[in-house]
Amino acid sequence: MPSPASATNNRILVRATNWIGDTIMMMPAVTALRQANPDAHIALRCPAHLRDLWRHNPHLNEVITEITGHYDTAYIFPNSFRSAWETVRARIPRRIGYRGHWRRWLLTQIIPDFPGEIPHYQTVTIAGKTFRRKVFPTLRHQVHRHLAIVGASQTVPPRIWLGPDADAIRIRLLGNDPRPIFALNPGAAFGPAKRWPSDRFASVAEYVHAASGCRVILLGGPNDPVFPLPPGSLNLVGQTTLLELCVVLKAARVLLTNDTGPMHLAAALDVPQVALFGSTSPELTGPLSDKAVVLREPVTCAPCFLRECPIDFRCMTSLTVEQVADAILRLLRTTPPFRSPS
Repeated sequence: MPSPASATNNRILVRATNWIGDTIMMMPAVTALRQANPDAHIALRCPAHLRDLWRHNPHLNEVITEITGHYDTAYIFPNSFRSAWETVRARIPRRIGYRGHWRRWLLTQIIPDFPGEIPHYQTVTIAGKTFRRKVFPTLRHQVHRHLAIVGASQTVPPRIWLGPDADAIRIRLLGNDPRPIFALNPGAAFGPAKRWPSDRFASVAEYVHAASGCRVILLGGPNDPVFPLPPGSLNLVGQTTLLELCVVLKAARVLLTNDTGPMHLAAALDVPQVALFGSTSPELTGPLSDKAVVLREPVTCAPCFLRECPIDFRCMTSLTVEQVADAILRLLRTTPPFRSPS
C-alpha cells in the first residue's frame, strides 16, 4: 500500500481542523502533502470562521466551507465522527485519518495512534486535595500527529499568508504610530487554568511601557479580560476579525500570551513572543517558532491538562512579573522593527 502522501490521483480533499491552534499545527502537513503531490488539485475544507488562515496559502488550489464536486482522496484531520461522515456522503473513495470517535468503519485507511500519545489518568494528592490529572507517556508535539496523516515526518514552520489587503487593514486599525508594538493576549478559551492572572499582564504592560516607550495593544475575544493600560495604548478586545487579529499580530514587535490560539498565530506569522505555560505542555502544543520564548515553572502537579486548577494555581502564580517583563524587554531590544512587505 502506498504511503498516504503518495496519492495516486489528481483531486485531493483536506478536511481541516476546527480550532485556531490545531489549524496552525496542521499547516506543515499541508505543505508536505503538496510537496508529495505537486500536480494534484488540493482543496481544503474548513469552517467559515477560519477561512482567512488558508485563503492565500499557495499550496492549495481552493478553500471551501462545504464539500462539493468529486475528489479521489480525503485526508481527515479532526477526530470527529462528523468530519469522516462528510467525506462518506461526498462519495470520496479513499478516506484517511485516525480512528477517532466511533468512526473506524468510515475510513478506508486508518493511521495508527502513536503509543505514547494515548493518555491515562493518574490520581494524585497535592496541597491536601485529591484529584485526577491526564498523563501522556510520551510528550510528542501535535505537529507530528498531523504529519503522520499524510505520511510525512519532516516538519517545516507553519506560515500564514495575509494577502494584499493587509497593509490597508493595518493602517485602518493602528494608524502610522512609529512606536514598537507590545501586544498582550491575556485570554484562553480552554479555561482559567491556562490564564496567567490579568493583573500581572497589566503590571507587565506598565513595566515594559515605562522601560521602552512601546505602544501597548490589548487583544482578545469578547469574553477576554480588559484592564487599565498605559497612556497611548489601544484596546482591541472583542473588536477584531480573525484576519484583523493576524494583521495586528504581524505588526507587533513582541507578543505576551498564554497557551492559546493567538500564540500559534504569532508563530505562523513569524512574530517574536513570550508564551506562558502552566497546566499544559509546550512539548505537546508549544509555539512552532524559533522566535518564541516559553516560560514555565517546574511544579509537581503540572502539566495536569485541567480546565480549572483544583488547588492553588501555583504553576502560573510562580511566574513573576519581573521574570516575564525581563523576557519581553530582551526580545524588544533584539527584534528588528516591523516593516511593511509592500
